[in-house]
Amino acid sequence: MKETGYIKIIQEEGKAPLVEAQLVNDTVWMPKWKIARLFNVFNQKIEMNLRSIFKSHLLWEKDCSYTYRYTDKDIEKQIVYYNLEVLIFLSYRISSFEAQIFRQFVNSALREHLQKGDTKAEESPKLLWFFQSGKDYWVN
Repeated sequence: MKETGYIKIIQEEGKAPLVEAQLVNDTVWMPKWKIARLFNVFNQKIEMNLRSIFKSHLLWEKDCSYTYRYTDKDIEKQIVYYNLEVLIFLSYRISSFEAQIFRQFVNSALREHLQKGDTKAEESPKLLWFFQSGKDYWVN
């Protein structure tokens, strides 16, 4: 299985939400259940929106997913992983607080990237983003 990276939204009582992301080769790979947990929705909400996105050809499933196949106790199993592009699309279709925080994180990351110019890092750094009443705070 290839490296997947991660994205977490951390919410502590009395503090502003924090988004922590570790990208691998400029993306992250997550199965449906992890996406549902990230956006704090049921798996069915993710499945329904994925079906709609792929059916309307906003994205092509073969271009933004990969299937990891493995054997467990002599039973063939598989898990489908979806990339960052899918997470971004889903976040605009889901109205949870966590999806809103993720959208703000993505928009802030884009603004930050455009302001800095096209500088390549030797490795994908861990990004931390703090949300506080409309202001963006980045920590590298």
